[in-house]
Order: sequence, then structure tokens, then C-alpha cells
Amino acid sequence: MCIFTIWAVVVCSYWVLGRALATLGISSSIGGYSPADYLIFWPIALVFVFANVLFGNYHGSWMYPSAPLPSVEEFRLLVHASLVTHLGIIAFLALRYQTTSAHISRVVVAASGVLVALGAQSFRNWMRAILFRLKVGQIPVLLAGSSQVACRVAAALRDDAYSGFKVVGYFAGAERIGRKRRERNEADATLAAYGVPYLGPLQKIVSVAKRRDIKILLACQDERLFRCQMEEFASWFTFIEYLPTARTFPIFGSRAVIFDGLGGLEMVNQVRMRAKRFQKRLLDTVFAALVFLVFSPFFVLLPLLIKLTSRGPVFYRQERLGRKGKPFRVWKFRSMYADADARLEKLLASNSEIAAEWEKNFKLAKDPRITPLGKFLRRTSLDELPQLFNVFSGEMALIGPRPIVQAEVAYYGDAYPVFSSVRPGVTGLWQVSGRSETDYARRVDLDTYYVLNWSPWMDIWILVRTVFAVLFMRGAR
Repeated sequence: MCIFTIWAVVVCSYWVLGRALATLGISSSIGGYSPADYLIFWPIALVFVFANVLFGNYHGSWMYPSAPLPSVEEFRLLVHASLVTHLGIIAFLALRYQTTSAHISRVVVAASGVLVALGAQSFRNWMRAILFRLKVGQIPVLLAGSSQVACRVAAALRDDAYSGFKVVGYFAGAERIGRKRRERNEADATLAAYGVPYLGPLQKIVSVAKRRDIKILLACQDERLFRCQMEEFASWFTFIEYLPTARTFPIFGSRAVIFDGLGGLEMVNQVRMRAKRFQKRLLDTVFAALVFLVFSPFFVLLPLLIKLTSRGPVFYRQERLGRKGKPFRVWKFRSMYADADARLEKLLASNSEIAAEWEKNFKLAKDPRITPLGKFLRRTSLDELPQLFNVFSGEMALIGPRPIVQAEVAYYGDAYPVFSSVRPGVTGLWQVSGRSETDYARRVDLDTYYVLNWSPWMDIWILVRTVFAVLFMRGAR
């Protein structure tokens, strides 16, 4: 679907452009062909599928029956598969042009290759959402353990079309005394609320899995329990996903290591490497310059509209915390009334429900301080364009954790030193993961995850997702 849709759009657009230039009397070879000439390339869809098989981009079948790749890794491999596929077409055309005069534009091939690389994951996600809604193609899995981790996994998979996993049920040992028993009872109640049934004690997990032919196990146990049953699990399950803790730790760039028969995991914190930090700064500057060039007309139009629709300055500056907790002033186009602070104080003093909402999220779902134009600016995120100047000055990154105020530091707790080790970003993982629709604990998790697992591919993935989030105005207020 992705290949056929994007190629059809690019071919027809290129042909229409050529016809338009011809109508204007401009001599050009563009459009000097029939779109039907490109029908000979229909096998490219099969080639793209085969390339994805080679790159390991499928799961849930004999080709890749385990858990799905992380989103960023899937995006990276889809880009590689698209580039290999379309470079192969260009090589084929180079040979074919030696023996035929058929008019096939390499611009169309190159443009289609780039768009397929950037859009393939979105097409996949749409198809996943359809299959998830129809309850088709879901992979049955079992949970081992009744804990905070098990509850979090069950909650994530319940509404997650990306993984394709369906939790059939969970198994847990008996916790008879003290705090462990209370935690187990709380976890049992939570899992029941998520619709995950209790199937029995851990000793029966293999027999039930055999009877139902379930080959994937999500082990959400502490190390002691997992070590005791690892051999029993391995006697049946083809894939065992071990999830011992709810804490975030570096995983991208990690690799398996072994010392004298002792297996382990080497975790890489890429933001601590000078070469990677230089690469990050270079990418931020280049991408910010491109964004500024594309949106430069808005730096003329929006100030005029702001002045015409409400009194007050064009720009709004607010103190935020930057790298290592150093304060700086972030730039924005003004989206609120000039007396917004006074309005907020009055509102919080007079309405306890709104005060509670503000204390929880530092945002209001229906904020009376925002001007009519400001609502549009926020929905489209155009109010944040001046933050590009913060990027050029080195106070912010184009992509990174969101900038926070001093009062929010307490919500990060022990994670704040990790969070503040990098520059805050104009956009980031939080902004493309629901934005205002996510709760504060989830924001902290996303920011911490980004810092510990940063990679250039993650930045490119976030930038592409930001474009879609802004175009569809998902989660913005």
C-alpha cells in the first residue's frame, strides 16, 4: 500500500507539474511521458517486502516470530530497506537506458524512495491499528509474575496496536506474608481490571502454554524467581522476554557480552561520548537552519497577526531550566493575554478544581488566558518557532527533553540529574507521544528514556513524527 500510494502520488504530481510548465510556455522535459509508463515497476512492492525480510522487519510469523523491534530501530531498518530497493531501481535504469529510449525520470524514483523511507512506518502503524481494532493477527503471550512491572506491561499491551501482543493471562506464586502479600493483592486487582485473568501458580505455566500452543513468555519476576524457573521456561517457550524492573536504563547500542561463560549486557550511554555530543549538536544546528528557512515567512506574518488581534508584545519570554539546571529564557510567540499571570492567580484562588489540575500538570485543559489566535498557534505549535533562536544560541537543542520550570524539578526526583545532563528541546519524545494527553509521570518516563537511549536515528524519527503530530494537531492545546 505504501509503495503504490506514494509512487502514484509522485508520478502524477510530476506529470501535472510538467503539463503546467508546458501550458505556461516553459520548455521542460518534465511531464513528457504518460504515468502509465511506470506500471512496469509494480514488482517494486515485492522487492521492498523481500528487503524488509532480509532486514528482519517482520514479526509474528515464521520470519520473525518474536517481539517487535523498538520504533526507532524499525524506522532505521525501513529507511535502509527503502534506500536499497530504490537504489536498485536506479541501477536497473542505468543499464536499461543503454538499450532503450523509454522515458523514466530518476527524480521520480529518488523522490519516491525518500518518501517511502519516511512514510512506511506510518502506513504500518495504520495497518496495525486496523488489525488491532478487528482483533486479527494478535500474538498470544503469557505473563509470569504479579508485580508492578506486570501491571505496567499489561496496561501497555491492552491499548497498544504496535506490539501485536495479546495477553492471554498471568501466573504468579503465592505471597503469604507482609508487604509482599499486599503488593501481590494490589497487582492482582489491577490485572483483573485490565482484563487479564489469573491462570494459576507458576508451576503450571508450561503445561498451560503447551495446551494452548503459546510460545512467547513475558517474565516479570525478580531475579531469584526467574533464575529458579529459567530451565523450566526454556523447555517449552521459544521466546522469553525478561522484564525484571520498571526502571528505565540504556538499551540502544547495547550488546550481549560474555566473560568466562558469564553472560551479560553492555549498556552504552551515548550522551556521555564526546563524538556523539558533537554529532548531536551538528544535527540540531543543521535541522534548525532548515526549519527556519522553511518557516521564515511566518516570522513576518505571525507578529502582524498577534499585534492586530490583541494588545501586548509579540514575543513571550519565560525562565526555564537548561542543561545542568542553568536557567535561561525561552522564546515564544505570545499566545496569551498580556495580563495572563494575574488572570491565572485569580482563577486558581477562586476555583479549587482548576487549582488541582494546575498543580498536577502545570497545564489547563480549558485555559481562559489564551487568545483566540493563541489557540490556533498552540494547536499548530507555531508559537514555539522562536525557540529556534534558543537553539542557535546553544541554550536548547532542536530535539530533546522538554524544558521545565523550577517548580517541576520535584516531579523528576532521582531522575533529574539524568534529565538535566542534556539541553532541553523544541520538540521531543513527549511531544510526539500524546503531548498534553499524557500524564506527568509518563512525561518524566519519556524524558528519561530519551536521554538514556539517545541516538541520531531517534532524533530523525522524532522529527518525522513531529511533522505528523503538527499536521494532525494530535494532543496539542
